[in-house]
Amino acid sequence: MLNLNSIGMQKGLLYETIITTINPDNTPNAAPIGVTYKENDEIIIYLHQGSKTVKNIKNNDTFIVNILNDPLLFVQSTIGNPPIESFIEYRDNYALKNSEAYFKARITRRQEVQRKDQFGVSKSTIVNAHIEEIIKNQDCVIPLNRAIYGIIEALVYLTRINMVTGDTEKLYKLRIKEINRIINKVGASNHKEAMKTILQEFNKHD
Repeated sequence: MLNLNSIGMQKGLLYETIITTINPDNTPNAAPIGVTYKENDEIIIYLHQGSKTVKNIKNNDTFIVNILNDPLLFVQSTIGNPPIESFIEYRDNYALKNSEAYFKARITRRQEVQRKDQFGVSKSTIVNAHIEEIIKNQDCVIPLNRAIYGIIEALVYLTRINMVTGDTEKLYKLRIKEINRIINKVGASNHKEAMKTILQEFNKHD
């Protein structure tokens, strides 16, 4: 049985990845998408309706999940598409050359739903997929989870709260509140415990 622990992923956590799919003209498409490791060899992703990724997986029931820390590739994948030389052919799909690791996933279930979040109500496609093969390009793979970066950012605000007043102090409090929301959404128990401690210290300054 394939296990995503081998590339640093923990069950139940949401990781920031870049998913590659094939366009109708057989060219590669890349998009930054959060992937949750559910259990055993299953993942789940939430896709916005109308995206190229949604259209592509309706034509091909496999896709590649790329684990990487390349900021430029995340930007390029968000505002357009990375240069063609950023991709390599893999099986019947494409992967990104700079990936620390990547894995092939095959769709087992696809469901269209309406979701409500802080931005309002939107249509999404929920995709469950089975992991078929894992490729490691380096020994130490560190998948991106937003929680640890939130903790670091919250600590910056905590250490500076005594230096600010007025509107800046209000801004810090709003940012701490947003960080707490993100950590409760994507973090593990240790991230949540760390954030709880930060909030307790932060609230002493009210």
